[in-house]
Amino acid sequence: MKRIKIILPIAFGLILLVTCRGPNSENKNTETAGEPKPQTSLEWANHGTRLLNKGLPDQALVSYDSALLLDATNPYIYCSKASAYHKLGLPELALQNADKALEVDPGYTPAMANKSKALRKLGREAEADSLLTKALEIDTGLKRYFRE
Repeated sequence: MKRIKIILPIAFGLILLVTCRGPNSENKNTETAGEPKPQTSLEWANHGTRLLNKGLPDQALVSYDSALLLDATNPYIYCSKASAYHKLGLPELALQNADKALEVDPGYTPAMANKSKALRKLGREAEADSLLTKALEIDTGLKRYFRE
């Protein structure tokens, strides 16, 4: 399976936006009134990401749920749902979805970063720090997405 690029700006103690990008997010198709309804799990996930990037997390969640009905084995979709719940200020649900992504792929570092953010919001600082350290050890490339 291709590595999926995820951008997760995280800053300790600050409220930041989380943006997930899927493998086809470079696709130049833009959402228009006449755009066909997504058919595949990946199309639904990318549609959800476009909605999330437009500031519509509730609508994004509907798309992510449609994607999961077609493929419940893609950690990117659960990670994206976690990002939507972060934007809605619901860290408990973000944590649940990050955990689900990690059940599917225990080494999925974007989900580790999302889980770390949820843990921090829930006041579980030591767990958050430990998990984030582990994620950065696995994928040092995540560092470029952190803001000081």
